[in-house]
Amino acid sequence: MNTLRRLYRGETDINFIGHRKRWYIASAVLVLICLVSLVFRGFNFGIEFAGGSQFQVPTKPGVSLENVRGAVEGRGITVVSAQSAGSGSSQRYVVRTPQLDEDQRNTAIDAITRAAHVTPEEVTKTEVSSSWGSTVTNKALLALVVFLVVVGVYIWIRFEQKMAIAALAALVHDLLLTAGVYSLVGFEVTPGTIIGLLTILGFSLYDTVVVFDKVDENGRGLLGSSRYTYAEVANQAVNQTLMRSVNTSLIGLLPVAGLLFVGAGLLGVGTLKDLALVLFVGMLTGAYSSLFLATPWLVDFKLFDQRYKLHTQRVLAKRAAAAKQAEGGAEAKPGRARAKDAEADVDSDHQARIDALAASSAPRVGARPTGGKQAQSRKRPGGGKRR
Repeated sequence: MNTLRRLYRGETDINFIGHRKRWYIASAVLVLICLVSLVFRGFNFGIEFAGGSQFQVPTKPGVSLENVRGAVEGRGITVVSAQSAGSGSSQRYVVRTPQLDEDQRNTAIDAITRAAHVTPEEVTKTEVSSSWGSTVTNKALLALVVFLVVVGVYIWIRFEQKMAIAALAALVHDLLLTAGVYSLVGFEVTPGTIIGLLTILGFSLYDTVVVFDKVDENGRGLLGSSRYTYAEVANQAVNQTLMRSVNTSLIGLLPVAGLLFVGAGLLGVGTLKDLALVLFVGMLTGAYSSLFLATPWLVDFKLFDQRYKLHTQRVLAKRAAAAKQAEGGAEAKPGRARAKDAEADVDSDHQARIDALAASSAPRVGARPTGGKQAQSRKRPGGGKRR
């Protein structure tokens, strides 16, 4: 409970910056795996991007998606993807194939109607040319580039150049990881994927800007003091905004996880998979990069500046000198203590001798006084006898 209370108040002291090499290595391994998958596996582009034919047919009791797909493939037609869409009475099977000519299209419709027990009029067919898909791909890439440029310019103006570079590097990292996961699992890339991708980039950027704003606040007037280094104020900013990042990530991930694992996984709503996966992976990597990569990269970029490098050296040198001075004082203190104790022992012995001397000169209790009755009788005048 104490840890949660400190986390809620922003009083944690996790060394995000000091352990940044660990995060760099972990991210490098993940990015390498994703790049290998992108090069050798590529993407499973949907009909909107690759072009082709799409057939939608209402579901009937006793007819499975595998029956419909197998019937089309049994006629020698390649099926790119087959999935369910909708639920209840509006549920439909969606079968996508490469672009077909007229005869192949009629053959596919005949196979679907026989397998699904429907009439040809109940089968909805859609044709998308490869040129149209190429246009959509180019437009999507152009929108992504424009988004990154606008984001970089905004952060440059609002904060500084190095923060803009670090934020864009974190966004590219999130893009690579999300694209790599899509390539690894083989999910279909659709317009919903692009929408989700732009959404998670905005989410990642929001979290990064929140942290950078706190870094900028903590670092004001830093070069004029020698109390903290830039890495320390940046690490403090990450800890202070940690609870906000955790809350934002959890609130965003919970409904997306329900969409992915419940909607697409348990209920079998296949059309949700592309959107849910990109949102889930993108939000997760966005939260990770804003805490473990963007701010550490910012610190490294800052230390390329000679002013911050010299400032860090000055702060560390001052601390080393203070520690050395404190260590020297601690070594001198026992010597002074021993001298003081010896002086106290001398004073104690001297006082003991004084007390002993005073005791020896004091009269004893019950002792006879000097000069008794005999002496007094000898001194009696006249020296006569008593009468």
